[in-house]
Amino acid sequence: MDAPLCNGIQSEEQQQQQPAAARSPDKLTAAEHNSRARQLQEELVRNAAKKEKAEFAARIKQEKEKRDALLKNKKAFDNAAEKVRVQAAAAAAVSRASYLAEEKAARVRLAETIARQEAEAAAQAKRMRDRWESKWRSAPPLLPREKADPYAEWRGTTGNDDASDESDEEESLPEGASEEEVAQALARKARAKERDVAARRILAHSSRTLMDALGLAATATDSEIESTVRRLLRLLHPDYSINLSIKGTRAHARITAAFKRLNGLRDDENT
Repeated sequence: MDAPLCNGIQSEEQQQQQPAAARSPDKLTAAEHNSRARQLQEELVRNAAKKEKAEFAARIKQEKEKRDALLKNKKAFDNAAEKVRVQAAAAAAVSRASYLAEEKAARVRLAETIARQEAEAAAQAKRMRDRWESKWRSAPPLLPREKADPYAEWRGTTGNDDASDESDEEESLPEGASEEEVAQALARKARAKERDVAARRILAHSSRTLMDALGLAATATDSEIESTVRRLLRLLHPDYSINLSIKGTRAHARITAAFKRLNGLRDDENT
């Protein structure tokens, strides 16, 4: 009985000598369990890597297909754009040629119009010149016009001077006038005479400058000229006391003209 029992039960050494795959899972050792787990894990990792690689290859393929499609579309777009550019360049060349032809024709027409207008203007000018020359030859010669002299009336050129308007007549003094009144009358008479002489000299044709009108020598100083001008302007002022008695007469008008003439000569000298 001992022999069959011994034959039916294997020893531990015999069990260890058998391969792990041939033994049942419940008879595996811990080391064999760990080894088998590592193998399974490595197989899972390899399968996952293989799957990821396949997915990556698929994505690469899709990206390549997309890139190829984009390149194809870009090439088609470039071809279409080049075709449009060529057509536009051809149309622009045709349009420019047409524009240049029209511009040239317009320039020719403008030049012809200008030449025609210039010829017409020259012909009209010639006709007007001939007409004017014919009238000028047939017209009597023109006499030179004399420049108007605003003081001609007071220079004795018109013959209208009236000696009766002179204010150098003696003043009538009442009987029994005092010496002071006589002296004042003589002083007024002297100022009136000086005024009339100055007015004749200022309005004379020979009085072209201020020095001529003042009757001073060329060696007179500025102070002498200024004092003489002031004295004569005071004597010739229309509202001066000795001039009020003759207001409204030709003598007063002549004195006023001399006053304006002296002012004008002084202004001309100052400028």
